[in-house]
Amino acid sequence: MARTNTDTPGPSQPGDGSSLALRARDTILRAILREQFATGRLPAEDELARQVGVSRTTIRAALQSLEQHGLITRTPRRGTVVHERMSPSLVALQRLISFAELLREQGHEVTYAPSLRSTTTPDELVCQTLGIGADVECYEIERLVHADGQPATWAIDVFPKASFVQPLEMSDGFPASPFDMDQRLLVDPIDHSVAQILPHMPGDELVAKLQLEPNEPCILLREVHYSGRGTPIGFSAIHVNDRFVRFELLRQRGSL
Repeated sequence: MARTNTDTPGPSQPGDGSSLALRARDTILRAILREQFATGRLPAEDELARQVGVSRTTIRAALQSLEQHGLITRTPRRGTVVHERMSPSLVALQRLISFAELLREQGHEVTYAPSLRSTTTPDELVCQTLGIGADVECYEIERLVHADGQPATWAIDVFPKASFVQPLEMSDGFPASPFDMDQRLLVDPIDHSVAQILPHMPGDELVAKLQLEPNEPCILLREVHYSGRGTPIGFSAIHVNDRFVRFELLRQRGSL
């Protein structure tokens, strides 16, 4: 996979050890997607740590995460290279970037306007998944993402209000996805998520939202977000118009 842009990734933001490693991972990932490493080869750990502005220990943890996701390969003599099959679609399936960023990387002009509302009547499936009562106060965050003026994804995230450090407010810097909610927002930041990928026949509301044909199927991701302690803290239902987004799954020898 040829790389031509020789710009270096910018510094990561400060934070605790685990969050700093995640920020460093995301910084490196964005640099990879923007083709900032010539010939698909990453610099040595010391140089990469200097470019990102973190310690070598943090860089090593960030690279380990990318390797576990199948996006890079590290060998003693070859160094660190980007997997030749790495693509934004593969990254999006593993939820390392938001769908808005995926669409931007595919060359689309992307816009989205999130909305926020409170509810004390979360869906029964949400209550069962998160282990909460039907009267628990929750936030519902809705994101309709447009690509070149056409609706591409429609997501609804549900989090109990108690999951947040302080009451949530809409702002210009509102996160593009749950994974962008860090320790400044969540009491226990998201460590990982488990998603079910389901075929879905849309109802009238979804047909209107994504401008689908009445009998045109779409993809539904049901995603449960977990803290580092393994506690479910949020639920997302993401409807995907597959005219814009197709998922790829990389399966390697020796991988689960």
